[in-house]
Amino acid sequence: AHYAVEGQGLYGLPLIDYLPYAVTRTWHTQLSILWIVTAWLATGLYFAPMLSGHEPKYQRFGVNFLFFSLLLIVVGAFAGEWLAIHGFFDDLTINFWFGHQGYEYIDLGRFWQIYLFIGLLLWVVLVLRGLWPALQEKASGSLIFLVILSTISIGLLYGAGLMWGQHTHISIMEYWRWWVVHLWVEGIFEVFATAIISTIFVRMGLLRVSVATTMILFATIIFLVGGVLGTFHHMYWSGTPISVLALGATFSALEVVPLMVVGFEAYSHSKIEHEIEWEKNYHWPFMFFSAVLVWNMIGAG
Repeated sequence: AHYAVEGQGLYGLPLIDYLPYAVTRTWHTQLSILWIVTAWLATGLYFAPMLSGHEPKYQRFGVNFLFFSLLLIVVGAFAGEWLAIHGFFDDLTINFWFGHQGYEYIDLGRFWQIYLFIGLLLWVVLVLRGLWPALQEKASGSLIFLVILSTISIGLLYGAGLMWGQHTHISIMEYWRWWVVHLWVEGIFEVFATAIISTIFVRMGLLRVSVATTMILFATIIFLVGGVLGTFHHMYWSGTPISVLALGATFSALEVVPLMVVGFEAYSHSKIEHEIEWEKNYHWPFMFFSAVLVWNMIGAG
């Protein structure tokens, strides 16, 4: 309501001079990506030693180093974007490296982008160190292997955002940019979520190993086969025909199916064996996971 009365300020404070729309919009889209990334990075670091029952030496130091690096990336990137939008970088090359690349969702300067990529590779190493002992388990070794596979993919796939340079044609840049947004954020994180939640449900006795493995493989197949095609539904600014957009939307919508099947199987199993005492103790955590799956279907589907 106040914005309608005083759209350029806040009770006399000329807010537009300090935080113009370009800055707040940039920070908003960047935070949406970084929030998702941080949540899943924390998930991997938390569940790795829990699944293996072993925490490697110096793991705490690595996690703390990664956390403070992430803080530095966020503060540095946001400061650079603010300085760039306010015209403090006269040299466009410096602006590209430390300021604002000008592309939505990949706004941060190339230096901070490389720093984030290195941080993701460090995260992969930390998670693999925690999960490695769990590979020796015969019962769920295949599940752990698929979790490891999705973890490595998260670290490497962000590298698609480095496939263009300062003077790359916008059509090429647009293609690789959506690799990061769709295949990285929406695609491989979906596979990682399916793998992690399936493994948890197996450990809780709510899901059979065969069902969990099948659904993770299904999610991986959808990602590998339909992932690039699914990206096409984002190409509305590139002159892409409507038929191609529709094809991309179809493949993109399939990405939520495996996780929903996992949730339905676990929910059905919990109803059958609802009298088990330990399951009653984990009722609300399970309901939380179920709610995540439902909102994932609504939001991502």
